[in-house]
Amino acid sequence: MLSIKNWDNKTWISSTKYIRSFNIFLLKQKKLSKHSKILDIGCGRGKIMGSLSSKLKLINKPIGLDIENHKDFDKRIIFKKTNAIKYLRNNQKKFDLILIKQTIHFFNLRDIKKILSYSYASLEVGGVILILTLDTKNNEIPTSVSYTHLTLPTICSV
Repeated sequence: MLSIKNWDNKTWISSTKYIRSFNIFLLKQKKLSKHSKILDIGCGRGKIMGSLSSKLKLINKPIGLDIENHKDFDKRIIFKKTNAIKYLRNNQKKFDLILIKQTIHFFNLRDIKKILSYSYASLEVGGVILILTLDTKNNEIPTSVSYTHLTLPTICSV
């Protein structure tokens, strides 16, 4: 998979305004509480989930996966430097929300199917997999992001 180390550091995507607005968006997609368990695949520095953790006063820190070793990751998350397939294959935890934001386009179709299958198996009853992706035909990293809310109720909700 392509390395994109530091692509989001000190840009609009790490701004407080963006993080706040993205958290509002997330909470419109899935009702979450302080008891919610969250996995963020391709979390970067984990600023979005760290902020959400504080906002909801999460009892369980969100788990963030990234293949880059971000030394400045948000301490309000559990950061794991690993790839999603390895983590999910061995995972025993269940999540209310699995977020795959701006990363799915880095995987080939076979690996996407594995990630979705393992993610589905890692959902709590009523859990949701939320996938947001770059419009790779019209954008270059990190100039602009176009979100697609992919709703797969038969695959993503238990």
